[in-house]
Amino acid sequence: MNLKLKEITSDQALRDYLDRVYIQSHSKASVKSYRVGITGSNNGFRTFLKEKYNCDEIQLCIRIQNQELDVYDVLNDYVVFVDKKGIKPKTTRLWFTVVKGYLTHLGLDVYSEKCKQKIKLPKVRRVKKEALTKEILVRLIRNLDAKLATAVYVAISSGMRVGEIAGLTLTDIDFDDEPVKISIRAETSKSREDRETYITNEAAIALKDYLKRYFGWREDSTNSHLQGLRIFGRTNVIKNGDQNAKGRIPQVSEQLSESDLLGSTLRRISKVPELNRLSRSGWRVIHFHAFREYFYTVVSNVSGSNFAHALMGHHEYLDTYYALSEKQQASLYQKAMPYLTISDYSKIENDLEKIQNTQDGLLEKYAEFERYLKAKDPSFLEFLRRNKET
Repeated sequence: MNLKLKEITSDQALRDYLDRVYIQSHSKASVKSYRVGITGSNNGFRTFLKEKYNCDEIQLCIRIQNQELDVYDVLNDYVVFVDKKGIKPKTTRLWFTVVKGYLTHLGLDVYSEKCKQKIKLPKVRRVKKEALTKEILVRLIRNLDAKLATAVYVAISSGMRVGEIAGLTLTDIDFDDEPVKISIRAETSKSREDRETYITNEAAIALKDYLKRYFGWREDSTNSHLQGLRIFGRTNVIKNGDQNAKGRIPQVSEQLSESDLLGSTLRRISKVPELNRLSRSGWRVIHFHAFREYFYTVVSNVSGSNFAHALMGHHEYLDTYYALSEKQQASLYQKAMPYLTISDYSKIENDLEKIQNTQDGLLEKYAEFERYLKAKDPSFLEFLRRNKET
């Protein structure tokens, strides 16, 4: 018997487990999902144990070590419990992994091979996703405030995760590069690796306007007072108790997190029924991960899937990405930039002007050819007359 189990409470054991989860990922979202899997009031592992075995996880481990219960039977019963609650297969699999890891943390031997033999997990249905279109994105941006619209522009054009966008600071952005380059720090990246990506000219203009409006950023200044401040954090000034005071820019510790960025976006979307739609999978059609999917589809079609994966921070593709020179990276991105541009009408007007000029040139060439044939071949006039009659 593990004597240490008798010396700790279930809450202490869970805190220790979640601390280890955080050390590995440094993701508060991961810690939150793990905690819900254990403590969820309706479907959590503790609720299951109370209903099925009338014990907590510490008492459960002691009973398993005393051979009163079999750990694989318990895990199988938990999967059945969650499935009957109507939890989706993907979430069931996640929570099963969470619980298995928790029991291992508490000192039980849980072998993956035996789990495969003794426990049947529900299959995840592969439902075709509804793809975002430029029409949807234009309408979305029209319904967002300046901060959220800018964040969406950055997400669509860079392939960044929402946590990486929430962690952006001014020093991460090189406005002097063409295209504008963003350096993603290892501490904000899910893969815990530094990498670089780019944003379109459209997104860069939106970002500059946003910085000028909310932070007093100046293009001809070092903006040293803004260094270290999260760009998409809190933007309203702090009054220090005096309503007549000019106020100050919030400190990093006072700024919002990625969950606030997500929540604000969802609240805005919820006010527009045509945008607040669910796909067949039950997920909203519009969400930050969908922006990454849109980015991947566009860039992979134009510049190759390896390049798209690397910009998005998929670990296995980063070495390929860094084998390219900076000039090659920028060139590949610029190739995709027109397709990532959402509502830059100046570009559309330029393209229309080029088409018009090409059309005018073709008409002039045709007129010259017609004049030549009329002069050299009299039968051509008869051909034109018959063609008009038919």
